[in-house]
Amino acid sequence: MNSYIVFTAGVDKITAAKLRAAVTDAFNSGVKEITIFISSNGGDVFEGLGIAAFIRALEVPVVTHNIGQIDSVANVIFAAGKERLASPNSSFLFHGVVMNFEKVSLLESQLEEQLTNVKRLKESMATNYSSYTGVPVRVVNDLMAKGGGGFLSAKEALVLKIIDSIEDPIIPTGVNVISIGNS
Repeated sequence: MNSYIVFTAGVDKITAAKLRAAVTDAFNSGVKEITIFISSNGGDVFEGLGIAAFIRALEVPVVTHNIGQIDSVANVIFAAGKERLASPNSSFLFHGVVMNFEKVSLLESQLEEQLTNVKRLKESMATNYSSYTGVPVRVVNDLMAKGGGGFLSAKEALVLKIIDSIEDPIIPTGVNVISIGNS
């Protein structure tokens, strides 16, 4: 039996915990394959990198299927799938790491520390994405560096070998589906 998870949420501590729990439950139940249908605007880079590493560690095949738009760190989660599919009208958006500061006063040394952190996270996203997909780090960095972000259609993602094929999503009748969305 296979497990089907629909993840249509931003990546934050709560949604990441729900996704990890759903994947863990599926794995522990002894399924032969886990399919994650995903459409996400990204979010917390730390959480996204952790989810991707967790998915890669599983000895059960995980299929990821872009059913809408995948942005930012959600690209790394998507890339963690052993098989990667995309719906015909789906897309991918790449951009650099964003840090939000609200009403904070920082010393020069603290600003430098934050910049170092942003650069390290961007490098982690690019190298993990490259490792998972085989797309050269240089190409990933170029996509992330484009003003306004690097946007790819499903067809362009297929040419770059980010995805294995373009297919409509199918969830068989009678299976258990776990859905995770923004609350």
